[in-house]
Order: sequence, then structure tokens, then C-alpha cells
Amino acid sequence: MNAPNSVTRYVATYVNKSGMRTLAHSAQGRFTHTTAAEAKEWIVNVTANNSADTIRQVWGCHPRFEVRPCPCW
Repeated sequence: MNAPNSVTRYVATYVNKSGMRTLAHSAQGRFTHTTAAEAKEWIVNVTANNSADTIRQVWGCHPRFEVRPCPCW
């Protein structure tokens, strides 16, 4: 459910080294997506176009990427 004056956008998230789900990149509007499919496409592209070593360096050994809804104002 949206708060008044908010819209639902979709963000890529991952599980960090502390075991907490967090944003895969900074919390700026340009890193949110209109649809869940667009956010999933970002995850697919990042994982397809980067080596396993790069993924580990940036997001950890087992990032478990996932799309989540995010209310935005």
C-alpha cells in the first residue's frame, strides 16, 4: 500500500555480508525502476556482464539478488 503522495518503484537488492537485504546501489531515483521486470533486467545484465570475481568484490560471495517494491516520494 502506498503512503499518500508516493508511488511504488522497484529496486534491485542483495543480501550483504551481515545477512541483511539492502539496496544493490545508492538510493537515488535513477536507480529505481518503473516495473519489477526492469529491475530484474538490471540484475540479469549485471550478472551476465560481470565476472564472478567482480560480483564477489562488489556484492559478496552469495549476494542473492532480488527485486523489491519501494515507495518513493
